[in-house]
Amino acid sequence: MKKSSSLFALVLFFAAALPARAGFPGTDVVIVATARAQGGGTPPAQFYSTLWVTNLSASQAAVVKISLLKQGQANPAPLFAADQTLQPGETKKYENVLNTLFSLTSGSGALHLTSNVPVLASSRTYDQPDGSDIKDAKGLFFGAIPVSFGIGVGETAYLQGVSQGGTEDYRYNYGLVEVSGLATSAQPLKVRVTLKSASGASLATTDTLLAAYEARQWKASDLFPEIATTNARIEATVISGSGRAMLYGTSIANGSQDSAGFEMSFKDGLLSGSQATSTEDASGSTTASITAAVKTSYDVAGRLGTGTIAPPFGAPPFGAQALGSATLVDPISGDYDAVTGFWSVSVNLATGQSANLQVRFKDQSGTIQKFYGPLTTSTIESKGTAAGAQGALTWDFVVTGVRSTSSILTASGSGSGTYQGTGAAVTITTLAIPKSVGSWPTGGTVAIVSNGITVTITFNGTQYATGTYRDKNQSVTFTINLATGEVTR
Repeated sequence: MKKSSSLFALVLFFAAALPARAGFPGTDVVIVATARAQGGGTPPAQFYSTLWVTNLSASQAAVVKISLLKQGQANPAPLFAADQTLQPGETKKYENVLNTLFSLTSGSGALHLTSNVPVLASSRTYDQPDGSDIKDAKGLFFGAIPVSFGIGVGETAYLQGVSQGGTEDYRYNYGLVEVSGLATSAQPLKVRVTLKSASGASLATTDTLLAAYEARQWKASDLFPEIATTNARIEATVISGSGRAMLYGTSIANGSQDSAGFEMSFKDGLLSGSQATSTEDASGSTTASITAAVKTSYDVAGRLGTGTIAPPFGAPPFGAQALGSATLVDPISGDYDAVTGFWSVSVNLATGQSANLQVRFKDQSGTIQKFYGPLTTSTIESKGTAAGAQGALTWDFVVTGVRSTSSILTASGSGSGTYQGTGAAVTITTLAIPKSVGSWPTGGTVAIVSNGITVTITFNGTQYATGTYRDKNQSVTFTINLATGEVTR
């Protein structure tokens, strides 16, 4: 099957385009807590943080900028490490990250990572006293969170696991990080923090101001010293200011000193890929509609093209992160045809790639909508072309299950593409893509035809898709590991 090597390369690109991720990859993410500090106890606790960063692109190097948002102060000009370059698929590990990247012997705060392509980042902060072995270290884990997940004015995030002064003998810390940087003239972010009992009764409230890129952490016992409670929770609501905040918690057993990290709750609709606000949903927004259409079109077109669109446009899938990493020559704009209901959109990137597409929105009853709404739009129809230095792609597909209340996107359609001279026609049949992070397609098939060779891939909700390769009278079955792209017979 030597002559099929190029086709199998396309198949592997397709595998990489599927949502095979745990955590929240992105091009603008924050790890809420990192530290290098000495604590109490005998021998004294020694806290370190380890950072992992993975380039999820199969074809493009990642240039990652990492800054430290120091705790307890505004950081309008954060401390930056030297740019980190990760080759396609590469993972780098940074032990004692504050010393390794920032040459600091002590300190604490949050890490802000930006990249030209989506990266996955994770961190573990742990106690390893002098003379002890790493295998005996105790610590907690935080994954990177996209900046867009932070809460703004009128929004609330929640933390679980608050236990202090009770029979469980735990202590609890919580922290807030301003993640937008704030404009120069912007007022500080005002956040109201409320401690609630297991039954939901309010126990105490305090207000906090956060400056640009400020990270702060408190002991719950310092703010609520008279309250003993178990199984309580914390609510944080942004009262005023134009920034965004992230919330986190840590629970520590006073006996063993073992700890656990608690991440904040995320807003409804985020995991479905919808970034539109409730105002946009109610009134309709041309910019929000076109942006949503382009994101969805690129996301599914990457799957249609089995990687043929990947080299021109960067790492698949083509969601919000990919658009955010590429500089647009012109703002996203479009023309609306009131007769057909289609938007015509042209996108030009500074790197020379371009795309032209037509998109149309429909609600659950099939009625055409002019504007996209995360709570009302059920179907997006998209057709278009994209071109780059190494290839081109055309597509025509329908995506259902778009509403933020739906758990699965279902795509059907066809397309054709070329990559480095290899051409292929692609057909997607009811490809069911769960919106939940780390899930695999639960059903559907993708058929790729190139130079008389047909490859059909079938999905079943597991990490391993099955495939059939047909060339004239020859037929071979194989398995694709969707996590690694490995093909086995």
